[in-house]
Amino acid sequence: MKNSIKKWAQAGDPNAMTQLAEIYLTGGEIEEAKKYFAQATEKNYLPAAKRLADIFYDEGNEPEAITYYKKAAARADIEAMEKLVELCPFDEEIMSYVLEIIDGQCNEIYFHSNSLKKIMLFGTTRMAEYMPGQAMAIERRRIKNKILKFNPSLRRA
Repeated sequence: MKNSIKKWAQAGDPNAMTQLAEIYLTGGEIEEAKKYFAQATEKNYLPAAKRLADIFYDEGNEPEAITYYKKAAARADIEAMEKLVELCPFDEEIMSYVLEIIDGQCNEIYFHSNSLKKIMLFGTTRMAEYMPGQAMAIERRRIKNKILKFNPSLRRA
């Protein structure tokens, strides 16, 4: 099975790259896993960016983790935005970046199952179930308020 996934990964399929990376990670081959996660991230595959960021974070490599959390956040990953706020609450450049992402998404509806699970944990289950766009807007607003709490100078008039 690994060989067939590897063929698809080598052909440029980001989902196969991520699956192969998970296989390597399970086998303890972290460097090989990071290589495939990075390749999938270059193909704009959101799950790979978030997973790679988590690996770097677990290794204690915060600068690399931040780089990949930013890539995941740019694609509406609520958990990545949350992690950036946690890691860099007083970094105005990064917080401005997250605010720009949130502001840019205000009129768009994003629905990701991971984000839905996160919203459900915050007690807005019914809204997340019936109105995912509004639930995501609430999550973005919560993150925005957290950023502005730490960085009042970023508050726009």
